[in-house]
Order: sequence, then structure tokens, then C-alpha cells
Amino acid sequence: MARRLDKIEKEIGYCEIKLEKERRLRKQVQFLQDDLDVLDRLIHECNRRGCMPRSMSHPSAEGVGRTSRDRFLAVGLVEMLKEERDIIERERDDLQGRLKTFTGFETKRGVLEDEKRSALKNLSPVHSSKLRKINEDFKKIEKQWNSFTEDLVNLDEGVFFLDRNLDYLRSCRSLLISAKGNFDIDVWTGGGYLSNLFRHSNIGRAKEMADGADRNLKMAQKNLVCVTSFKLRPDLLQRVLLGLLESLFADIFIEGRFEDSFHVVEAALATNIRITDQVKLKRGILCQKLEQIEKARNQIFSRLGADRRSRMVG
Repeated sequence: MARRLDKIEKEIGYCEIKLEKERRLRKQVQFLQDDLDVLDRLIHECNRRGCMPRSMSHPSAEGVGRTSRDRFLAVGLVEMLKEERDIIERERDDLQGRLKTFTGFETKRGVLEDEKRSALKNLSPVHSSKLRKINEDFKKIEKQWNSFTEDLVNLDEGVFFLDRNLDYLRSCRSLLISAKGNFDIDVWTGGGYLSNLFRHSNIGRAKEMADGADRNLKMAQKNLVCVTSFKLRPDLLQRVLLGLLESLFADIFIEGRFEDSFHVVEAALATNIRITDQVKLKRGILCQKLEQIEKARNQIFSRLGADRRSRMVG
């Protein structure tokens, strides 16, 4: 009987681990689907306004009104949005494929719980009552252990991508500083083309860094939305690409000097550094909590083992 209960509890524990992973995968799939919906709306909006980048004509030919601004954003943004959409869709499809391997664990856990209740009925009332109490304590500890362990995985992944986001933002800021010192706005607006602006300048490279920053931020957020041990606000992390392009248009065609675009990147960098530090601090606290839970978990295992040995001897 003791060996049978051991086997049942181990299988229940395995089901709990799988169910916890499934729950987080579903949350990540939903996060990516929400992001795909946002990307679809942005691409549709560009189509609705008729501002898809069909040609790379001189930007000043249309003036600096709404159409010129729309074209500027389309040339700088739409192709990246489409590429980003393809990447996110592949990521979502991959996670949905992984979810197929998690089917049936809810049902299996229910069957095992019934088997455990049946096995406990065959014990003496004293042993059964004692073992039920230990098992209830074990379930609470095991649930916390599973949650903390998965949270730590998500936090580690989140911190990795947050650090990459900060690296990209710092590179973007450095490139904008270089552009501020070397890019002659008056000369460019007098004879430049959007293709030259985005493909052959520090501004174009800064835009690529902003895109890289946003992509890594999304991957960080995909993991952080799964964390349950702490209250996190991954939605407060700042994406930067769209804001950078909007401010670049104002800087180049309206203000005639680089100012707003630099401030957009600086603000995003400051916010994301602050939140990254908070996430790292909470990760450290979680590591300490996990150590405590693991000690309690080992103690429960010892109590279960001692109780079963005493029943076998008896």
C-alpha cells in the first residue's frame, strides 16, 4: 500500500508540473495573439490611409502635412511591422504546437486523486487521518514549489531579454547622438530621399536598434506576464519604435533639429532600466523564497517516508 501511494503521489506531482507549464504556455499564446491583433490594426491603418510605401519619391514634394507624415511613418515602419508579424506568428504557432503535448493531464490527475482516496480508505482510521493531514500539507507546499520554480524560469528569461532591450536602446541613443552631430537636416531635406534616410545613415541604424529593442521587450513581456508570485507590471515597459519615428518626423520636417527623438529614447531607457532593476530585485527575493519552500518540501518528504515505514513495520 505504501509503495502504491508513493507511485500515485509521484504521478500526481508530474501532472501538476505539466498543468502549470500548460497554463503558462496558454498565457504566452494569448499575449502573442494580442500583439498580432495590434500589428494587424497598425498595418490595416496604413492601408486605410493609402500611405503604403509604393515609391521613395522626394518627401518634400507633398509638403509636411498629414500625407507626408503618413508616408514617412509607412516607409519607416510598415515593412518592419510585416516582418515582426511573421516572427510573432511563427512564435505563437510554435507554442500552440507545444501545447498539444500537454493534453489529458487534467483528466489523469482526477483519476489519480480518486485512486489515492480509495487507497486511503483501506488504511486504519488513525493512519488515514494522519496521512491525509500530511498529504494536504504536501499539496500546498508542492503547489508553491511548482509555481515558484516556473516563476524563476520566466523571470530568468524575462531578465535576459530586458538586458538585451537596454543594450539596443543604448545603441539607439548613441546613433542618434552621432546623427545630431553629423546629419545636416537642411541639406538632406533639400535633396534627400526617404530610402537614403533610412538605409544609409545613423538615423536608419538607430531605427533598426529601436526595432531590436522592441522585439526583445516583447519577448521579455511574454515571460513576465506569466509570473504569479509577485505583482509585476510588464505593460509599463516602454516600446520605442513608433514614438521614435513620430518624433523623427517632427525633428526633421518641422523643428529642423534633433531633440524630441533623443528624448523619446532617453525616456524609454530610463523607464526600462528602473523596471528591469525591480524585476531583478524580485527575482532575488524569489530565489530566497524558493530555498525556504524546498526545505519545507524536503521535510514533508521525510515525514511521509517515516509514516510509511512505521505502517510497513506495523
